Amino acid sequence: FTMNSIRTKLFDLLISARPLLQFTLNVRKRNLMFTWHSLALNTDGSFRSNVWKGNNLPIQNIYVTSHRYYSKNTSHGSLITPETSSASELTMKENVCDSVALLEEECSFPVSENEDWSSEMKWIKSQESKDVLSPPKDLSEIDNLSPELRPTFNLAAYANRSHTLQQLIKLGVDLSNWDKRKHINSFILKLDFERDMKKYLMFLHDVGVEADDLGKWLTVNPLIFKENLENLQVRLDYLHSMNFSPDQITRIISKNPNWLLFSTVRIDNRLGYFQRTFHLTGAEVRLLATKQPKLITMNLFSIKRTSFAIEEEMGFSPSEMKSLLLSQPKIWRANGVSLLRRFEIAHNQIGLSHSQIVQFPQILMSRDFRIKQRHDYLKLIGRDQYDPLKPNYVSPSALVSSDDVEFCTTIAKTSVQNFNDFLKTR
Repeated sequence: FTMNSIRTKLFDLLISARPLLQFTLNVRKRNLMFTWHSLALNTDGSFRSNVWKGNNLPIQNIYVTSHRYYSKNTSHGSLITPETSSASELTMKENVCDSVALLEEECSFPVSENEDWSSEMKWIKSQESKDVLSPPKDLSEIDNLSPELRPTFNLAAYANRSHTLQQLIKLGVDLSNWDKRKHINSFILKLDFERDMKKYLMFLHDVGVEADDLGKWLTVNPLIFKENLENLQVRLDYLHSMNFSPDQITRIISKNPNWLLFSTVRIDNRLGYFQRTFHLTGAEVRLLATKQPKLITMNLFSIKRTSFAIEEEMGFSPSEMKSLLLSQPKIWRANGVSLLRRFEIAHNQIGLSHSQIVQFPQILMSRDFRIKQRHDYLKLIGRDQYDPLKPNYVSPSALVSSDDVEFCTTIAKTSVQNFNDFLKTR
């Protein structure tokens, strides 16, 4: 029998009954006391749905026509009819009881014969009267008032429970940064600080990463805990075999935490690419890797795009591009559109030659509006002279390397107020 067929059978019995009949069942489930109040009726009965006796919550669709009750007989477990019930009423009652018993078995509701309705209702009302926003009496158990948060989108939910997260916070790790990265949280929560992390921290400290920098280092590269320590040692030995000094290795690992995620084959291919493309010597490759270690592990497409822009769109020769790479390798990490805009201001508007830009490559790393503002102010007062062979020479580095006070007093030879007044007109 299905629940629908049982319910249909029960309702047919109730509707077809000539006499009026009503019965109640006390049902207890999960420490809650419910009263299943079902009423048998004749064909003139009215339909009332979703009625719960005692607390006005829906439990079952029922028919209601009478207020006459049948009580539970504790001696033999059947329903007792009123004293005035006839033989047909008894027959109808037995059929209803059979249906109810079958329904109970289908629903698997344990029926308790002796229940203290008053105490149960008192407990229910006490639970309903609780304010979930009111603070708990014992704040030390506040974590036990909510279920476990799985899955979670931030590690803050586990900070008070996880010893591992607490130790990482003490190191200075920014857990909010990990929340932005996929699968990091689920991976970190499975690790034990003493068993799974401490050996990696000792390895990094032996390499030369300062204790104060471990937090920032792990914030950038939590995936280090997925690597095998033997593989990490092999990658470290590769740098020694390539004649990198201990100080250079320390700088490389400290400034680029993602370096150790690259295998020796990938690192060797990257170093070989820069050596072939820019015609570098071994010492120059080591200098480049030490000066800008993040450049070695960057996306090669971005590096090739920047190299094309410098050589083809800006017009630098291969030797000039090599000089730019060794003196200011951060240029290759800059945004391509911004880089072209700065070159256009320096070369076309200010009039600096390619050789001057190579001599002062920092001009390509400064904000373009700052360069233009200072040049326009020097042009206004007649001091925009960037030729070293002529008098009143102004070094191009002065456009980017000093603050406004020094620029006004030593380069423009005017007051800061005059410069600020000029900026208000921009």
